Amino acid sequence: MSNAINMDAISAARMSDEPFPYALYDEAFHDTRPLIEGFPTEGFEWHSQRRILETLGKRGSDAWYQHSVATRALLELGEERPHRPEGLDDIWSAVAEDLTSAEYRERLTELTGHDVRKLKMQAHFWRFDEGAFFQPHVDKPHKMVTQLFYLTDQWSKDMGGCFRVLGSNDAEDVHAEIPPVPNNSIVLRRTDNAWHSVSPVPRGSGRSRTLLQVWFWDDNQ
Repeated sequence: MSNAINMDAISAARMSDEPFPYALYDEAFHDTRPLIEGFPTEGFEWHSQRRILETLGKRGSDAWYQHSVATRALLELGEERPHRPEGLDDIWSAVAEDLTSAEYRERLTELTGHDVRKLKMQAHFWRFDEGAFFQPHVDKPHKMVTQLFYLTDQWSKDMGGCFRVLGSNDAEDVHAEIPPVPNNSIVLRRTDNAWHSVSPVPRGSGRSRTLLQVWFWDDNQ
């Protein structure tokens, strides 16, 4: 195993039960510098809820679910080898090796209390550019466990782009506001009340919020 991911940090983390099961911990990787410097710059696809709805001939309110979010696959669903590795620094092959290891699944199973050892897994790079955000939402029923690895260089709470732990679908019902500090990680276990959002990255900031997001899927849900 490459051991790019700090497995011991996962084991040392503790889940909170309020208002839903989640954990926040630091030192997620042994060394984030090559990951931050080697974060992909090409191969991203833009995702806008406005565009999706308009493609379907629908109209929504001004409060769109998401806006100006770009993603690129590291591992496609159920795959064990990096997607389009020619566009990735070598360090990401090491991360992919850790993510697909039995040890990683065992550690997350112990942390979350949900058995992810036989679930399909997917890992994507995410980039939130200026103005990007997520409205309050609960993850889809088949998305059982999610891990977020923050890889934004030198970020603070006043710069926006914070993960918000919500007590309800009310955007103002904020129980915790977590900035995407580099090498921090959030682990979520899906429940019907696991409401969360991402505050906007301010326009004119010249910054992007970057992370690696990992999902474990249960097709039977």
